[in-house]
Amino acid sequence: MTTPPLPPHLKAIKHRGEFEYPIQVWYLNLSVLALATVINGVTIAWTKLSPRFFPRGGSTRQDAVAVSRVPAALLAGWRILAFRWRVPLGSLVDASLFEAFVVCVYMAALLIWEFVHTNNLAPAFWSNRAAHIAAAQLPLMPALSAKNNVIGLLTGISHERLNVLHRAAGRCIYVLVWIHFWGRWKIGFYGPDDIPHMPWQQVGAVSGAAYSLIIILSLRPFRRWSYEIFYFTHVVMVIVFIIASCIHTTTPGFNYYVWPVWVVWGFERIVRGFRYLVINFILAPRSSTPSSAALSLITPDTLCVTLTRRMPLGWKPGQHAFLAFPRISSFPLESHPFSIANIPKRGSGSEQELMFMIRARDGVTGRMLRAAAARPNGQVSVQIDAPYGMPTDLAPYRTSVLVAGGTGVSYTLPLLLDVIQRSADGKTRTKRVRFVWAVRSEAYLNWIAPYLRDTVSSCPSDLSLEINLFVTDSPSDAGSMEEKRSLPELAVGEDLEAGGGLTKGSPANPALAQMGDILNSIKGRPDVNHIISEEISRGQGPVAVEVSGPHSLVDAARSSVSSVQEIIDVLKGGPTVNFHAEVFKY
Repeated sequence: MTTPPLPPHLKAIKHRGEFEYPIQVWYLNLSVLALATVINGVTIAWTKLSPRFFPRGGSTRQDAVAVSRVPAALLAGWRILAFRWRVPLGSLVDASLFEAFVVCVYMAALLIWEFVHTNNLAPAFWSNRAAHIAAAQLPLMPALSAKNNVIGLLTGISHERLNVLHRAAGRCIYVLVWIHFWGRWKIGFYGPDDIPHMPWQQVGAVSGAAYSLIIILSLRPFRRWSYEIFYFTHVVMVIVFIIASCIHTTTPGFNYYVWPVWVVWGFERIVRGFRYLVINFILAPRSSTPSSAALSLITPDTLCVTLTRRMPLGWKPGQHAFLAFPRISSFPLESHPFSIANIPKRGSGSEQELMFMIRARDGVTGRMLRAAAARPNGQVSVQIDAPYGMPTDLAPYRTSVLVAGGTGVSYTLPLLLDVIQRSADGKTRTKRVRFVWAVRSEAYLNWIAPYLRDTVSSCPSDLSLEINLFVTDSPSDAGSMEEKRSLPELAVGEDLEAGGGLTKGSPANPALAQMGDILNSIKGRPDVNHIISEEISRGQGPVAVEVSGPHSLVDAARSSVSSVQEIIDVLKGGPTVNFHAEVFKY
């Protein structure tokens, strides 16, 4: 049985759909990338020029609505609607409305190009077109998932946030894969498409099966259950899928869709490998143990990892690094992300000390904790790949509110150190900083005391600084087994609910007690909504709210800056608020 040939005019339509429409989808992708690049450029310009042209000025509140404040109010409304309101689909989906909108537009665009001009939805017009469009989108996948990628460089979006789009785009492409299979099934597998007698078609089935496993195993429950197993199966299945896709597309002559995937992936591997070699070997520190790191216990379940590396370009406060512990990890190249808890020290040249605060879970961090407990101040072999991340630059903001729970302080502490350092140099608009940290026990305070003491001593007189340390004194709730099995986040910690009884007291640590009114040590849990609302109400210029810690803390902070009332306040001269939550999740 054979399919009757199409008339010339219909054949031209079919040809255009299979060869021109995939290119047109890429025009859409590149247009979105160009727009995001322009927005990032404007943001960078505002960040750099704002402290220079608006040194420390602020807006004045008034009772009436000011027309001149409409642009600022529109910006506030856009931030609330697009980035702070979340998709209400429970624990399976954690995305902002903007992320959901981008995914829906992308899926709609793929389906429009897939089914437009298909002669009343005749399978002959859309079955192979689905394969062409899907295959043409494949290079986008490694571009979005790569740690070093051009998209992040152009748009200013960190790799962990691009990874959300990577998963979403992969699922959209998965829909096209099944549309292709369904269309071919409706037409029939016979002649040159006969699966039992055509190896290239058999390999196509293998490719589809591998891609199905990739999508299923990438769902959040599987990633949380065991990230290491997910990562291993993901890499293996992706390799199987790409090789099978190359073979499947070679016979009909369309493998030019697939081989760019290897180019994008290989480029990222080369860049990352080169940086890895430079930092860990070529520029290894001048010491007898250049690849070693010191382990020390902060609390029974939290440790500090300190290492020295030559970092010619330094790092920005709030950035993170990937650490590999070849003698402790299950796989020698297994690496995990951790925030760098300090900032580059002036006068130390390129050889810098990097510090990491790590909450131990199962896996490699649990083995590190046991090693630190067995040998206090012991050494462990470590390799580092850094820096990564696009943290907020606080220089343009008149008020900065830094809120952390548990080891989330490894993100907010360097932001505090940096803003005070730059304020002393006159390179920031910041006039007010409020630093909030909630922990389970005072043992954490002994660790941070020297850093806060040095911070307060170097704080310029024209910068208002307030430090609130909340000690819950609740027993350690290490979390569910599902949480333990998952890979630690960049900012992890114990559950902290807003509110609770508060009791002010004097810090037990002498270094903290010397700070006077700047520091308050409080027994109880922080009312995050009250703290953030208080700082916004007194703010007279742009306000930055930076949060890092457990999900309950992040959700409480986000809800405090998600009210529509903020738009009205901005119209009356209130400050605009930039909110950022640093939680690296898988």
